[in-house]
Amino acid sequence: MDGTPGKCQSFAKLGTMKNRIITGWLCAILAMAGTAGAQITPQEAVSLMEKGINLGNTLEPPDEGGWNNPPAREGYFDLYKEAGFDVVRIPVRWDGHASYDAPYRVDADWMDRVEEVVDWGLDRDLFIVVNAHHEDWIKENYSNPAYRDRFDSIWSQIAVRFKEKPEKLFFEIINEPYGLTKAQNDELHQRVLSIIRKSNPTRNVIIQGHNWGGSDELTEMAVPEDDYLIGSFHSYDPWPFGLTGEGPFGYTELAALRNKFQAVQEWSFSTGIPIFLGEFGCHRDADYNLRMKHYRTYVELSREFRFTPCAWDDGGNFRIMERASSSWNEIKDILIRTTAGAPADLQISLHQDTMIRLGWTNRVDDPDSIIIERKISLTSFSRIAALPPDSSVYIDPVPARNTYYYYRIIAQYAGDSGLYSQPVRIFMPVYVPRERGFFMGEPLAIPGVIEAEYFDLGGEGIAYHDEDALNLAGAFRPDEGVDIYDRLGEGYHIGNMLPGEWLEYSVRVETEGEYLVDVHLAALQEGGRFVVRVGDSISDTLESKSSGSWLTTTKVSFRMPLEAGEQILRFTVIGQPAFNFDKMEFSPVTSAGGSVPGTMAGNLSGGISVTEDGDGCLVIRHHGATSASVIRVHDLTGSTVAMTEIQPEEQTRLEIPGLAPGIYVISAVSGQRRDCVKTMVGSR
Repeated sequence: MDGTPGKCQSFAKLGTMKNRIITGWLCAILAMAGTAGAQITPQEAVSLMEKGINLGNTLEPPDEGGWNNPPAREGYFDLYKEAGFDVVRIPVRWDGHASYDAPYRVDADWMDRVEEVVDWGLDRDLFIVVNAHHEDWIKENYSNPAYRDRFDSIWSQIAVRFKEKPEKLFFEIINEPYGLTKAQNDELHQRVLSIIRKSNPTRNVIIQGHNWGGSDELTEMAVPEDDYLIGSFHSYDPWPFGLTGEGPFGYTELAALRNKFQAVQEWSFSTGIPIFLGEFGCHRDADYNLRMKHYRTYVELSREFRFTPCAWDDGGNFRIMERASSSWNEIKDILIRTTAGAPADLQISLHQDTMIRLGWTNRVDDPDSIIIERKISLTSFSRIAALPPDSSVYIDPVPARNTYYYYRIIAQYAGDSGLYSQPVRIFMPVYVPRERGFFMGEPLAIPGVIEAEYFDLGGEGIAYHDEDALNLAGAFRPDEGVDIYDRLGEGYHIGNMLPGEWLEYSVRVETEGEYLVDVHLAALQEGGRFVVRVGDSISDTLESKSSGSWLTTTKVSFRMPLEAGEQILRFTVIGQPAFNFDKMEFSPVTSAGGSVPGTMAGNLSGGISVTEDGDGCLVIRHHGATSASVIRVHDLTGSTVAMTEIQPEEQTRLEIPGLAPGIYVISAVSGQRRDCVKTMVGSR
């Protein structure tokens, strides 16, 4: 050491952040080009350490094997190597194995044991990290000189013992120094680093910020002047999701996580120090699918920002290796085989009660095929389908009930290579015929407001029909197949409704009579068509208006005659352009103000009556008309299939040759009055 900043450090301190980003990578290139055959540089090391894992809760207990794991085994390192890991972090607690009296000797048997475990990894050409872990005694008593001397002595003995080991062995000075102030942590790193350098002048050493060793603490750290440093931070964010399994993990949390990685990368470029993500993981109590997404997110971000990711594996709530059986769970394949090019945005749902539907987004356009793999509970994944390379949906007609099913999607290339998604899981319940239920515990009241998202319980085909079984937005009632979106924290609306889709609501009409109905919709274009039916009363075909926004609503108003009592309200979309559906308001018409032109619904007293004679004609009588009337026959898509004119008080016969049997709506317009009635054609 000559006391001057290293080549990369000096180079990276030139200029603006833009320059730092450019020069940071030039540093790595220069370091790799200029040290062929010499000690591996930090930049080279981080570029080679792509897939890491911790041998956690093993050498940290007071007695090895004291925390839910057996003592370390040589076979673990065969598993690490075979799986594809290239770096193993071995947390070690030295307290309890070192004297509290000067010269603070480390027990020889313990030093031999640590060396044995380290050699298992080095013998398999793995990168190995050894640290001082759970050394609470120094964190809690740092101001005591004797405790500092003891910690220094332990590191001096470690450094001397391992000084002849291959360059793939790294030292990490202290793990998560919670309890030390920033100044104390900076001082500890500087002092211990100088001790290590006496016997290991070019060994790579990992440094970490104070507190819990987070990203902010790393970027605030006083960095020692040294050519062989790697910066480390730990992250189980978002809190509390990562550490306890509770709380959200959505778009907001993903954005915050990306910002964290970005800030660390900027620090890395400005200092010339590469990054080792020493611990990350997610508690097993978290939702399974979100937990798998969490691991994938950390892997993808680490590769994007050029950090070395080292997953925390403690054999317990963060376990990855199943140590008792010397096997792996599904997280291993995320760490090893998932990349940013793998199928993403996985969605899984029950389809028509008897099948499972998978949906995903393809991120590459050149695979040979898309492979679907499935497993049940603790079995292994096996291939169940090979699909064309542009496939993005698969429906699995699985027969078994009361079972968890796991799936993953692979963009497969020639040979055995493939890009693996993270797995997703769904429970196939025991089949119970579905029945309609009240979402709010009772029928919705009319008069009153019917919120769009309060449709009945019962699912597809009973409470609604949706062409896509996924709730694409997932903001409310995520297990339903209706796309429910958040309205900026002020409620919800339903979007993406296609022609033919419908929603049903159980309602109770308080009093028979005529009601004004205001349907609140938001749309960029006008003309989306829909129909509202309550019991036997059905509206004319209605059209949405443009509100100029997907959130700002405008009203479509009309009147309906309603019978008293409990009945079903159905909202049906019959034509595009698309609109978002917010709510319906029903209020009784109490004054004789006339009807809303063109929007009267139902069979009013004094309106029209329709019968069918035996000759295939409709017999239509328009009661109370004062001028010539137009009669139209509409099918349930809103299309006009027949039309004629009648005179007041005249009975008109309308021939309907070729009209398919079914339900039709007959509307009559007389001046400003519009009446309609629903009738069955072809009933005789």
